Amino acid sequence: MADKRKLQGEIDRCLKKVAEGVEQFEDIWQKLHNAANANQKEKYEADLKKEIKKLQRLRDQIKTWVASNEIKDKRQLVENRKLIETQMERFKVVERETKTKAYSKEGLGLAQKVDPAQKEKEETEQWLTNTIDTLNMQVDQFESEVESLSVQTRKKKGDKEKQDRIEELKRLIERHRYHIRMLETILRMLDNDSVQVEAIHKIKDDVEYYIDSSQDPDFEENEFIYDDLDLEDIPPSLMATSPQGHNDEEMFLQSSSTPTSTTSSSPIPPSPATGTTVSLMLPLQAPEPLSSLKAMAERAALGSGLDGEIPSLHLTDRDLFSGTSATPGPPAAPQPAVTEVNLPPSLGACPLGPTPLSKDQLYQQAMQEAAWTHMPHPSDSERIRQYLMRNPCPTPPFHHQMPPHHSDSIEFYQRLSTETLFFIFYYLEGTKAQYLSAKALKKQSWRFHTKYMMWFQRHEEPKTITDEFEQGTYIYFDYEKWGQRKKEGFTFEYRYLEDRDLQ
Repeated sequence: MADKRKLQGEIDRCLKKVAEGVEQFEDIWQKLHNAANANQKEKYEADLKKEIKKLQRLRDQIKTWVASNEIKDKRQLVENRKLIETQMERFKVVERETKTKAYSKEGLGLAQKVDPAQKEKEETEQWLTNTIDTLNMQVDQFESEVESLSVQTRKKKGDKEKQDRIEELKRLIERHRYHIRMLETILRMLDNDSVQVEAIHKIKDDVEYYIDSSQDPDFEENEFIYDDLDLEDIPPSLMATSPQGHNDEEMFLQSSSTPTSTTSSSPIPPSPATGTTVSLMLPLQAPEPLSSLKAMAERAALGSGLDGEIPSLHLTDRDLFSGTSATPGPPAAPQPAVTEVNLPPSLGACPLGPTPLSKDQLYQQAMQEAAWTHMPHPSDSERIRQYLMRNPCPTPPFHHQMPPHHSDSIEFYQRLSTETLFFIFYYLEGTKAQYLSAKALKKQSWRFHTKYMMWFQRHEEPKTITDEFEQGTYIYFDYEKWGQRKKEGFTFEYRYLEDRDLQ
């Protein structure tokens, strides 16, 4: 009896997912047919394909139950299977339309130039890149939720439900990063032709299923997804790793730092800007006369890039060798040794010390810096082109035949409604209208998020503000659902803030 109840519970959950999936499929279908440009159509086609794959997996489960003798009444299962198959037929229509476009004159001409194997490899690379981006975006969302829950648990201790959720999110973050590392490794292998495209196609469904369903309560992960690719046997150079214990700034400083000593026989010029002593490591076979060393020191001074007379370098035996005097005579037996010659920068780069700039020179330097900030662009000298309609349509004469007066001014756009500004921004890409709508939205305290490609506005004063992010409740405009939504506990990282000053 308990087994039957458990089975019925699984069936009910499956049928509920079918209903939700069909509803989502219908929503994307409508968006696809109402899409205004090719980019949006491609996006919705990809979403439609992802949704139909979910439904196909549910259909496979339903077919298993229909074939089972444990279930007596199978009418509901059969109806849902037919419902999924109806959506599959509708998706085939979309695929046919896409292929028809691909076999147009332009598509056929392009197909002749592109090698099919290369095209398949490029498509697989694109899939890997998109999948890694999706996983990274989910990791960002999980980390943001962890931060929000951590703040709440500090205020209210002993909340076991929130603690469990934090632990679950940390587990998901760890698994996501594992998949990101594996997929980045596969992408490198594909670039180096170390893996076959067919082998990647075999893991495609499992990876997409993980992305779509990893947060479901009854999700069971396939831990052997990458076993057939033998990633353990690949060379370390292809393995994707992330540096541990160093942030970006530390790595930059390490990579750009100037060494102060070297074992090479080539002289290193002194650094006049830092005022530090430059060490020259000179390989010596035997003590030589004070004069193949003065010459070497002079060459080091010449390497600083200064023209003109080189000042006299008053070097003594004591400066060059510790406790050894160089006297003319037959050379001693060769002794491989290395010693240091310390050259103060004042002897080479700045023999008289730095000269302070006059007021006029400081003013000219400041003006030059300001000029670099606002450099003219070649397009600034071009005449403003008249607006040309992309899709001209004949209209009755009592309608406006020309754009309203001053319709290309910011004052005109500030009088438009917020929703109209969003419509202009998303549907008139690359035009002056898009630029003016963005400027008007900024004046209304909307800010553009370059990662989610959405406009955000503070709903209230942020609860947390740091140098890197702020956290609180925000209103954002969802261009897919076409409406304003509220997001609580959202972390707005300033690195994703589009903060250019629109002149």
